[in-house]
Amino acid sequence: MNPIRLLNLKLIPPLQTQAVYHMLAERMTVDEPDTIILCRPNAPYLCLGYHQVFDSVFDADKCQRRGLPVLRRRLGGGATYLDANQLFYQCIFHHSLMPAMLKDIYQIALSAPVTTLKRLGLNAELRDVNEIEVDGKRIAGTGGGRIDEACVVVGNLLFDFDFEAMTSVWRTPSLSFRSLAEKALRERLVTLNQLGIAASRETIEGMLIEEFSRSFGRELQPDSLTAEELEFTKAMEQELVSDEFLSLHKERGDSIRPLKISARAFVHADEMQLDGFKLNGSFLVSQDLIQEVILESEPIGDWSSMEEHLQGMPFKQWKEQVLVR
Repeated sequence: MNPIRLLNLKLIPPLQTQAVYHMLAERMTVDEPDTIILCRPNAPYLCLGYHQVFDSVFDADKCQRRGLPVLRRRLGGGATYLDANQLFYQCIFHHSLMPAMLKDIYQIALSAPVTTLKRLGLNAELRDVNEIEVDGKRIAGTGGGRIDEACVVVGNLLFDFDFEAMTSVWRTPSLSFRSLAEKALRERLVTLNQLGIAASRETIEGMLIEEFSRSFGRELQPDSLTAEELEFTKAMEQELVSDEFLSLHKERGDSIRPLKISARAFVHADEMQLDGFKLNGSFLVSQDLIQEVILESEPIGDWSSMEEHLQGMPFKQWKEQVLVR
């Protein structure tokens, strides 16, 4: 097998961190080299998943006030806040060289970051196909799919995370929803700094490169972007931030959808009418069961006993439980 091209781009402009792998994926043919990119953005930004509706996820005014550019990637998954405290890895391979099933692709590509975390002394494992966890907490975001002829898997390792910046730009139906989501994010996401890992970024980059070589069974050959590739990358940047691309799926409306915290934790909003009350609920749900709930009503009422009763109940049955209580 030919060596895998390694682009260790270090700190680069925010849009370039996404545009480079999109550009290489679009240009991928059976004759182009498989490539792994390592990089970090030199300034913060926000990234939408391909299938998400902008106005259902982010508050555009708050994004602008914080000076956070927003782009949309051509891979699925949830919205992310990204900055220099995260090390990105991006694998771009011709689809003919990868397994047919996405779960098998993730198993190969994500074994490298999982093993790297283990080498750092952490209890890391791959859960729910593509979620990397340490002691049950999410430590990395990942995504994958096909872009033209390329099979792409991307992810990051969190050295640190700006929880306040991420949660401040969410578009949420209520303050209670935001409060519950922020609490859940802080409880279910962990970083290398929080875990006391003192290894330098350069050391971890080196481990990751070794483990990618081992997991794919191929040498990684360092390289740099050509002038032509940089030119195509700039054009791709404009596409990913274009109004047309950011407005994709707008016809579906801007209703608030469940907010993913981790593979097994989502925050839902729902409402019902009950004896003259309009009852609004914010629910933290894990494996279909309510872990925590905040109920509010118009007119105001005391729902504390109902909140306690609903914990542990199936989320889909919450209205029935309220009616029979």
